[in-house]
Amino acid sequence: MPKPRSCLDDMPIARNPLLIRFCAIALADCCAMLPCSSAAAAQSENAAQSQITAQMWSRCEGADPDLSIAACTALIQTGHEDAENQAVALNNRGIAHANKGEHDRAIADFSKAIELKPDYAGAFNNRANAHSSRGEFDQAIADYNAAIRLKPDDADAFNNRGNALRAVGQIDRAIADFDQSIRLKPDNPGAYNNRGGAYADKDEFAKSIADFSKAIQLKPEYAEAFSNRGNAYSDSGQIDLAIADYTQAIRLNPTDAGSFYNRGVSHLVKAELDQAIADFDQAIRLLPDLAEAFNNRGVAHHGRGEDGLAIADYSRAIQLKPNYAEAYNGRCFARALAGQLELALADCNLALILRPNDPINLDRRGIVYLKMKNPDAALADYTAALRINPKRASSLYGRGVARQMAGDTTGAVADIAGAEIIQPGIAEQFVKWGVAPANPKRGQP
Repeated sequence: MPKPRSCLDDMPIARNPLLIRFCAIALADCCAMLPCSSAAAAQSENAAQSQITAQMWSRCEGADPDLSIAACTALIQTGHEDAENQAVALNNRGIAHANKGEHDRAIADFSKAIELKPDYAGAFNNRANAHSSRGEFDQAIADYNAAIRLKPDDADAFNNRGNALRAVGQIDRAIADFDQSIRLKPDNPGAYNNRGGAYADKDEFAKSIADFSKAIQLKPEYAEAFSNRGNAYSDSGQIDLAIADYTQAIRLNPTDAGSFYNRGVSHLVKAELDQAIADFDQAIRLLPDLAEAFNNRGVAHHGRGEDGLAIADYSRAIQLKPNYAEAYNGRCFARALAGQLELALADCNLALILRPNDPINLDRRGIVYLKMKNPDAALADYTAALRINPKRASSLYGRGVARQMAGDTTGAVADIAGAEIIQPGIAEQFVKWGVAPANPKRGQP
């Protein structure tokens, strides 16, 4: 009798066991009416056919998707299998198609299995997984509902539905499903990992970290849980702990571009620019189309004063992601510091089209206008930025410089003093950027 297969091996979550196929077994005395020689021949022929059928079922249920598809197809086409066995073969073939990324074919097979056996909870669950893989979460949720209705004690179906609910932003309902999955199967690390992600969506980082830690306790080699806990540590400001978790995730899975990228971001937050660049380099090697890695490597190069390299990285990020406002903003600033003022202005304008009234974009364009000796335009941008964020020291200091350039010494002194209270040393930063106010005591604009 064939064994049930696990469902959709390519999904990061546990799956239902499949329906066990029922086989009719011939009685040993069914050949009593035949002559002995004929009975022996028939028995031998039946044994050979049974062996072939068993081999086909073994392949249908196997891990190799191509062999599974071929064997399941042969079993379906023989016409010898009853409706339940055909449903199992269709379900298994659907899993193989899904593992090859052929989700349309997978859904067709799961649907046919459900037609043959309408109470087939495993097929509903598998079809839901295939819909989830295609981003069709409403259809997935409907199928998970059916699977749970048919099998209310299925921990994996609750876990899977929780993932779909989380994907459509129904975080509290997702958490309730993860809770139920854990009640039904307390030793499932995947459910803890998924609930941890849902708590992180709500910025409940203590609960999130506790769940990721439980997942790791249950499965110490769980690279994804280490990476996710690293994200929670990072989002809660615990950067050193985040780096430690990303490092462990990378040790367990050296091809995880996301953990290299996130560790790079953490090093960037700590101004550890060499380590950040090394991690972004590796993330890009593993995932060459990761625009965010190019953008953040550009930030790190800019921090090292390597504006040419920064511009190249921002340009690549924009090529990969043409509406990437942050990359236009970064390239604007790098070009401004490199003296490419017209190109810088064009980039800042594009950044503001993509993200209007963003105080960082307004602040950066203000720098460009200062370097272009256009104090009125700079003053307008800095004032707009300060309306959005009154405590932004660079905007306040930049407005002070613009006011001084325009001859408003009193306003300039007030803005510059206020900026230095918010961020001591801001004047030195502007000097590095090639922008400095004239000495107010000399009364020079």
